[in-house]
Amino acid sequence: MKSQALSDEQKQIAYYNEGEGALLVEAGAGSGKTRILTERVRYLLTQKSEKFSVLCLTFTNKAAEEMQERLSDVPKIKERSFIGTIHAFCLELLNSRRHELGFSEMPHIFEREEDRKKTIESVLLENPIFKDSYDGLDLKQKENFLNQSLVFISKVKRDLIVLDDDKLEFSGWDAEKLWLYKLYNQCLRNQNVMDYDDILLYAYRILTERPAISNLYRRIYKYILIDEAQDLNFAQYHIIKALCGDTYKNLMMVGDPNQAIYGFNGSDKNFMQIDFVHDFQAERKIIAKNYRSSKSVLEFARKIKSDVEIGNNYFSGEAKVYEFEDEDREAEWVISRVKELSAQKIYREKEIEEEVTLEDIAVLARNRFVFKKLAEKLQQDDMLKENFYFKRNVNGFENTSDLMKLFDLGTRVIANPSDVLHFSQIFSELNTVFPDTADSIKTLLTLDNLTDQPKLKIVTQAWSILNQNQSQFLRAIQSIEKQIDILSDDEKAFVMFDISEWKKVWNCYLRSSTPDSVSLSHFRRFLAVGNNQNDRKKQCLMLATVHAVKGLEFHSVFLIGMTQGIFPDYRAKNTKTLDEERNNAYVAITRAKRQLYITYPKKKLMPWGDIKAQELSVFIKDFPRESMKEQDSPKELHE
Repeated sequence: MKSQALSDEQKQIAYYNEGEGALLVEAGAGSGKTRILTERVRYLLTQKSEKFSVLCLTFTNKAAEEMQERLSDVPKIKERSFIGTIHAFCLELLNSRRHELGFSEMPHIFEREEDRKKTIESVLLENPIFKDSYDGLDLKQKENFLNQSLVFISKVKRDLIVLDDDKLEFSGWDAEKLWLYKLYNQCLRNQNVMDYDDILLYAYRILTERPAISNLYRRIYKYILIDEAQDLNFAQYHIIKALCGDTYKNLMMVGDPNQAIYGFNGSDKNFMQIDFVHDFQAERKIIAKNYRSSKSVLEFARKIKSDVEIGNNYFSGEAKVYEFEDEDREAEWVISRVKELSAQKIYREKEIEEEVTLEDIAVLARNRFVFKKLAEKLQQDDMLKENFYFKRNVNGFENTSDLMKLFDLGTRVIANPSDVLHFSQIFSELNTVFPDTADSIKTLLTLDNLTDQPKLKIVTQAWSILNQNQSQFLRAIQSIEKQIDILSDDEKAFVMFDISEWKKVWNCYLRSSTPDSVSLSHFRRFLAVGNNQNDRKKQCLMLATVHAVKGLEFHSVFLIGMTQGIFPDYRAKNTKTLDEERNNAYVAITRAKRQLYITYPKKKLMPWGDIKAQELSVFIKDFPRESMKEQDSPKELHE
């Protein structure tokens, strides 16, 4: 792919100071920051004669893939650059330097929250100092305690706090929680496992405890670029600092403080706007023009964030707010309007034409709960019931069938025979007694001899293929595919869907890996750090929360359920959390390129059966609104 055209202000950023020195770029939504980053990498690798590599850390795998594709024409781009998420970079660092922390082989990853909870629970039940008090709690109290423990452990790791293995007394903090933290880490290590937060913590330890390694990386990477820098948390920022040391200054951060929406995960725009500028004496540049969205959409964006600027956009577009009597009327209108837009196929304005399909339309909401009524009605619609999907924003792979859930658990054990947690979960799924065995693999491959469940033979044969050769994942799932006729029609449909999804992520993994690195263990790490992006499905309508569409854009966007308590969220009580909610609304609105429809119901049926009047979101109270009458059709209102 050839280099992309840049505006004058974009060129000033991309080529600023020939890449030398520290630079903060505050780039608004639609300002072309991915293009700027891409062209800066291209400029550095093609216009400078000395030998060096470039490190470009992105927020999502999708952004990394987009940049890699745009730079595919640069000679030796893969050899001379690392373009990926900070977690992916830290995993590579850990994989090559794990022996510095005493790991003889690469640890596997417990990326799922439920796995971490079960690990904590096993620690509680196996240690006398916790067992009696934990057993005395009721189910709700136990769940709350596990959740609180998970939050505490994550915070300690994100704060990059390391406990001495020999330390037996704790002061200053809650000693009981610190004991749990220590025992939890020991439990993980005994299974040759780390959790998602450990990826950053271990990388930080290597960089700070082994200065020679930091020096080596500074010699390899002469230039470092950081995307979505407003979403850096404490651990991520301090890893970057450790990587750079006291003298390294060729660092560019690009971000938009108006799109800082991950405060719940420890992210803080001050790391970009204050700490980076102070620590690196960074120059500051602003590029606020939005080249993505139409003028009408940007007028709405300005009402949320007043500093939005319009770029060279020739479209006036459309942006409206509609009020409905209830969620039923709201959902029916959205479905009708979506069908109308996709039926038109072509969007025309000022002699310009653009193709529009279902794939170019998205329905957004603050949380999944808001979609309940819309999803019900989509399932009943003859045209759309097979042509919509929810975009996931979680790591890992979600199976819909029990058979493939079982297969998934087995792949984890084959990749890591020390994995007691998932080995025990296999027997829970089968509702059989957990065996006392030292050979998990042998037990796994002979499970079909221990029970009379016919479908077990299907998965044990697949596991056997993987056990013989971990790179034969496709052959393993194909062996399942050939034997599913023994299943009921309903279960068969779910299994076929799961197999189809597994094939997609395996092919995606193969495309991003070198032939000599392909293995089941490597594939599981690939999944754990979110590489199985739920990309847009062709000719399908996307339903997504705002957090799940960060960095995406659509021709037409519906933002539904805009009521007080939903958006902003009812838990946003102080200035900081309300500001982040406002950023969320800004992100949602600026996903739209041409058309934006904001909707809300005047009343809602609550889960306990009451009908409750809804208050309009404070974010859109000053927006012009149109009340939808029951007899009005979308077309009539649109005209």
